[in-house]
Amino acid sequence: MGYFIRCLLVMLFHSTLVLGHRPLEKSHSLSLVTMVPLLELEKKLIDNLENYTNALEQKLEIIRSQLLVIRAENEKGRRNAISYLSNPLNGFSIIRRLHQDWINWRKYMEQPVGIWQLKAFYSWKDELPTERDLWDACEGIARIQSTYDLKVGDFINGNINGKQYNDSMSTADILSVGAYLFMKNRPSDAIQCLQEVPQRLQEELLIQPRHLPIKEVDALRLLAEAQIKDQNYSEALPLLHNCLKLQPHDARVLRLWKKTTDFIENQPDQSPTENKKRNVPIANAFKLSCNGPLESSTRLHCFYNFTTTPFLRLAPLKTEQIGLDPYVVLYHEVLSAREISMLIGKAAQNMKNTKIHKERAVPKKNRGRTAKGFWLKKESNELTKRITRRIMDMTGFDLADSEGFQVINYGIGGHYFLHMDYFDFASSNHTDTRSRYSIDLGDRIATVLFYLTDVEQGGATVFGDVGYYVSPQAGTAIFWYNLDTDGNGDPRTRHAACPVIVGSKWVMTEWIREKRQIFIRPCLPKAKGTSTKS
Repeated sequence: MGYFIRCLLVMLFHSTLVLGHRPLEKSHSLSLVTMVPLLELEKKLIDNLENYTNALEQKLEIIRSQLLVIRAENEKGRRNAISYLSNPLNGFSIIRRLHQDWINWRKYMEQPVGIWQLKAFYSWKDELPTERDLWDACEGIARIQSTYDLKVGDFINGNINGKQYNDSMSTADILSVGAYLFMKNRPSDAIQCLQEVPQRLQEELLIQPRHLPIKEVDALRLLAEAQIKDQNYSEALPLLHNCLKLQPHDARVLRLWKKTTDFIENQPDQSPTENKKRNVPIANAFKLSCNGPLESSTRLHCFYNFTTTPFLRLAPLKTEQIGLDPYVVLYHEVLSAREISMLIGKAAQNMKNTKIHKERAVPKKNRGRTAKGFWLKKESNELTKRITRRIMDMTGFDLADSEGFQVINYGIGGHYFLHMDYFDFASSNHTDTRSRYSIDLGDRIATVLFYLTDVEQGGATVFGDVGYYVSPQAGTAIFWYNLDTDGNGDPRTRHAACPVIVGSKWVMTEWIREKRQIFIRPCLPKAKGTSTKS
């Protein structure tokens, strides 16, 4: 197998880089705001590479021919980093470039000249995206495409969900996603990507840099292997035939040819579609929910809330009903632009990978949530104290023992699968993994989710079992009860954050604990109902 694809698959299968083991995964692709420094890192690498050319006159022509291309893309991003990275094609590409292309640049530079430039490169190596970063970025791209049923051909050319952007994926970008999907045993999805590669290679034959080789024979072979894995034997044969035209004595291709012809000869009476028994499940609730709201009830309306607390008689809240059972409302204009800016500014410098309270049950390579967050104490400053009072006005609840604010930013295809916010402490089947202190505070009786930004495409909050659908709008907040009035978790509040397609999604969550609400919202017999307004 050719150098590029061999390196690509090796990097995907192993947990360390050729540059050495990294104890801390930065998870760049999980948050757009933490990807911004990658553009500056790429700028440093470009500048260092330009200095290197002065010591390598014999390589000057090759390197300078690439500088204009990579610098133009970098400067395009740095002019408005958030806008640039909001497009998942750009966010994915910066991670893939830094994880793959710049490693090849390093190898190209490793000669007994340009010592200072090499030393500079090694000083930055720990800032480069890791293998897991590339996995996450590949998975994010695949998640966007599959969740919203986007055509691969349109998507890679910048036509995203019906809107054309002035961006596209490079051949190396497409090949990386295809190789990842092949490695993850998703051959049908891999084929959709990989079949775009051969034609592109023909078109880019004269402009492809010599040190970043993607050989046509290797791309054809990987596509053929995906077809074989997907039991498309008749589609694999012409691909293998073309491989043998390019490399007649390639032992691996010859073995694949023999394997494929044997499969076809042993199943002469079956068509390709009959050969394979694909287990294609019915579209799950997550995917269905994210592709648009179900028909809403005509009983819903908007109103001013004057009643939850006495203060609202002076400053009522604009309230929109999202659903009545379970009861979910959206409050409008509850955060100002200045407050949002302050919250994001505080969180942006301190983002950490977010975890879910049942994380142990989630395989590490299958993230149930792809985002980064920062916890703010409710009493940390005047802003958080003011927001705390506002939540009390919105909900009528006492927040004294409730959790802090979690400010969250999503990355490439950032999402959170269907889940419930409550721990279900009241259930006899609940196995606690949290502290005694956490249980003493009671379960999460309610959730308030603030939207800090608009999102250009995707990123909706959906309640899969009841068909509620809320698009992010800066300054609004959604509120719902997690527990029935008898104190048990309400499974109908299962909800999800749909993958962000284009945009930077910021939210802030407040989970309200039940202990302090014992007299505010007392438990009622189950027959009294499950969802009531406060």
